[in-house]
Amino acid sequence: MKKYLLLFLALNVVSFSMELTLDEAINLGKKNNRQLKEKDINVKQKKLNENAKLKNALPSVRAQTTYVDHDESKNVNSSFQNGVYLSQPIFRGGDIYYNAKSSKVLREFEEDDYISQEIELKLKIIESYITCLQLKRTLSVYEASRNEKLEELKKQTEFYKLNLIDKSEVLRIETSLYQTETSILKIKNNITSQKLILKNILGLNIDENIDLKEMEFSKFNVQNIDLKKDTEKAIKNSTLSKKLDKNILISEYNSKSNRSNFLPKIDLEYGYESLEDSSFSKSNNDWEWRVGVTFKWDIFNFGSGMDSYKESTLEIEKQKIYKIDSLETLKREIKTSYLDLITAKETILTNEKALATALETFNIDKEKFSNRIIDSVDFLKSESQLREAQITHINSQLDYFLYYQQYLSLLK
Repeated sequence: MKKYLLLFLALNVVSFSMELTLDEAINLGKKNNRQLKEKDINVKQKKLNENAKLKNALPSVRAQTTYVDHDESKNVNSSFQNGVYLSQPIFRGGDIYYNAKSSKVLREFEEDDYISQEIELKLKIIESYITCLQLKRTLSVYEASRNEKLEELKKQTEFYKLNLIDKSEVLRIETSLYQTETSILKIKNNITSQKLILKNILGLNIDENIDLKEMEFSKFNVQNIDLKKDTEKAIKNSTLSKKLDKNILISEYNSKSNRSNFLPKIDLEYGYESLEDSSFSKSNNDWEWRVGVTFKWDIFNFGSGMDSYKESTLEIEKQKIYKIDSLETLKREIKTSYLDLITAKETILTNEKALATALETFNIDKEKFSNRIIDSVDFLKSESQLREAQITHINSQLDYFLYYQQYLSLLK
């Protein structure tokens, strides 16, 4: 009864595994990834900051009460004065305007940065997903190798019992089988570890069971890629290029805002207040409207304002240099990724030929080994070469797809 119960529970665990395609994994990551959620909050914060900066240009209302305590030595009675005031900035030297413009660009920069992080997240998911598939396919190769060696070990053991071969032939295959079993265990552990990484990226619980579906790789022709056109487009319209331009624009607005410190600040104040002080013993019910203009101009501050302004102008130059350097790096990365893609394409063709050769050689050597023309050393060497050729071919196919995705991500 216990055995049936355990079998039932095991089948239910398997049935509750989440099956994911690559597209499903990407969509799940965009929905659940914690870093992306944090970035979305940053965008909302910058939007609120933009609203706050815009509202600085609007009038503000304050209620004010001034209280004077009783002082017999100066013959002053305790009194208070009330008022309600409306203040409207008239001229701030452009400080409010440029701060508002800067906050708008900051919000746009954060939105572009969100897109950048989304692109990076997609690439991370693809890399992790591809790595899992590589390990999964490699595991299949080693399991097939194990089955091959188990079958061969049975044959050789029978031959040994019939005194047709010596013990060393059996021991070599047996040792190779143990090594294959160890490799299988390592690969399974690597798959588990890589799935943990993928689940973390996708925002899933580490105890969640996931099963990654195999994928068909779309055939894309490297010859259709226009490297020059793609590079020019990325330099002008990529998310990175937009962010670099916004960094410069933000620096320019900040510099203009600092420059406003050299100019006067003028505010209009419109108030409704009591005509004179009111004591606690005698209330004053006479109120009137008053209007006034506040004029403030910092004439001398030991040059601190000038230093801040010069610092902000230097920041503009720094951001311009940074843009040139970053775009040069981008061009280099696009070129390198393109070359990697071409190399990967040729590598697939080479590995296909190498795999065909290794397979043919193994089939011949297997026949020779069955007829005792070669010994177990040569047989195991041929089998190992076939296994490595299979794994290399698997990796080259998946690497080709990954290089293509890396190339596309640099253009976005």
